[in-house]
Amino acid sequence: MARRGRKAKLGGIDLAAVGHSQAKPELSEIDNPLYNRAHDGETWNPKKIMGVKNMKESALVVLEQRRLIDEAQVKAGERFRRIWEALGGAGAGSFDYSREPVDGGGPRSALSDRQIQAGIDLADCRRVLGIGYDVMVKVAGEGRAVADLAQSKNLQRAYVEMLKQGLTALAVHFGYENRGKLRKIA
Repeated sequence: MARRGRKAKLGGIDLAAVGHSQAKPELSEIDNPLYNRAHDGETWNPKKIMGVKNMKESALVVLEQRRLIDEAQVKAGERFRRIWEALGGAGAGSFDYSREPVDGGGPRSALSDRQIQAGIDLADCRRVLGIGYDVMVKVAGEGRAVADLAQSKNLQRAYVEMLKQGLTALAVHFGYENRGKLRKIA
């Protein structure tokens, strides 16, 4: 525990910069957001860089840290989460016809193109996952821990297996893993 009046630090990483006191920041190799394929192979343009990653961000990060899922499954889970968040988490909101319009305020905007595409992509994911869709939504979409889904260890193991199978199916669907063929670059 840090002394009063000092900021808590963990291995040179300021915990205040990470977000909250329950965070578990670690230096790890992450994808370079500024990577440019046009300059591939240059020393100043690496594909991976060292960065701070919160190891308690989601259950997918924990499974990756324990080496229960591979890189393609992690990318598929992150893409599913981005699609889920683009749609607004629980789907598109409905129109509230009981609200009276206010002067100066325009009508409620319709769904954006990004939300419509996310809805189409989420429907594809539901078709690919089948009964594993519910587990994928709870773990990858909502960020719940597998331990929160079930009390018994046997059921938790079953959920982890369903999640791994679903992530593999999504990795194949999104093109991150193609059963031995070349991998798609995200």
